[in-house]
Amino acid sequence: NEKWDININYVLTGPMLVQHFAGATNQLTDEIITSETFNNISIRIERNTEWLKNSESSVYVGVKNVLNSYQSNFDIGKNRDSGFVYGPALPRTFFVGLSVDI
Repeated sequence: NEKWDININYVLTGPMLVQHFAGATNQLTDEIITSETFNNISIRIERNTEWLKNSESSVYVGVKNVLNSYQSNFDIGKNRDSGFVYGPALPRTFFVGLSVDI
């Protein structure tokens, strides 16, 4: 249909070996852990319209990371391992937008 666009995106991130260095109050020794598997699904629905003559516009809504797959074991404290971050970059996120091509 020329008026509607639906995008579905799926990213599977399998188990990874991740370095976890000591220093934080909750991490006393260096270790290598195996991360969990992350299923990351995002959906965007867009409605194309023509509000002005000779211009195209669209309104869209969506959800990133529908299943809310997210790392749950972050370090804490001032000496935390800043490199100990893996998996999807964002928790579940809703968005809306407007696009106008003149």
